[in-house]
Amino acid sequence: MMMHRRHLLGAGLAAPFILPGRVRADNVVRFGSVGGLTDAGVYLAEDQGYFAKAGIGVRMLRMASAPSLLTSLATGQLDVAGISVTPGLFSAITQRVQIRIVGDKQSVRPGFSATRLVVRGGFPAGTEAQQVAALKGKNLAISSKAASVAMVLRNYLAGFGMTLADVHVVELSYPSMVPALGSGAVDAAVVLEPFLSEALRMSVARPLSDLVAASGGTATEASTSVPLVYSEAFALDHASAQGFMDGYLRGVRLYNDAFARGIGKEKIIGILAARAKLDPAIIRNAFPAGLDPNGKVDVRFLEECQAYFIQQHYLETPIDLRKLVDPSFAGSTVARFGEYKF
Repeated sequence: MMMHRRHLLGAGLAAPFILPGRVRADNVVRFGSVGGLTDAGVYLAEDQGYFAKAGIGVRMLRMASAPSLLTSLATGQLDVAGISVTPGLFSAITQRVQIRIVGDKQSVRPGFSATRLVVRGGFPAGTEAQQVAALKGKNLAISSKAASVAMVLRNYLAGFGMTLADVHVVELSYPSMVPALGSGAVDAAVVLEPFLSEALRMSVARPLSDLVAASGGTATEASTSVPLVYSEAFALDHASAQGFMDGYLRGVRLYNDAFARGIGKEKIIGILAARAKLDPAIIRNAFPAGLDPNGKVDVRFLEECQAYFIQQHYLETPIDLRKLVDPSFAGSTVARFGEYKF
């Protein structure tokens, strides 16, 4: 049964990597994401041999969206995935899709926000409040209206006495936001790294807000916008599931050491650049992402997202998040390796 569950996906779905070392062929963990620098914990754990030491290999698969990742978890094509907070993540439980949110894959806290609100180059200057007021009736791009980013934007605008109805929200992929800002097709956008730094480098945009306050992130309570999710079958394979969490959080801690404490930063930048196939300068100049070194998931933020999705009629009824969030794997890692102090 283990061999069947861990069969390798067919060619053409993604470009995988499998960790080196003496790892059984039936103990390869299939990890899916949309890509980006928030996979840093996986890259660093692989590079330092943390997964191999835990007796597992990892096969990384790129997919286009949160729905495709969720479907792949539900159908047994993936074991682990980083999935954005969307209505589908909550409705999966009502549809009897067996998954567990087990940790943090991307979050927001002061100084660590890789998703920011920018305005196009040439947009009227002024105070933050004046620039926000000038956005009334203008095109503002986000990746999806049915995602946590829409709720965060709502919170941000509310701080200036505005609502989502005061702007024209358009959906664009992150790569499409850069040319849209450059051409003036949109006046503002909530952009993710590395596209954020690209837009700033090209002077087609300038930053307006890091959205930390709108997300509710604090120095010790990061707001998780992309949780780490296990399939139920993988979670029940306790040794592999715990081994993945141990290796992953050790990699995340190296990332935090580098970008929060400056420990071995250039070495870490070099590893990430090689793994992500990016110029080291892009990573060096990028805004660092929030990757919680203790794997903690902010349930408060998830509850707020769920309430927003119900309000917007993307969901019908709330679910008991205790049926979805399982902190035991991250908790076990922290118990063994100690709590990481921010």
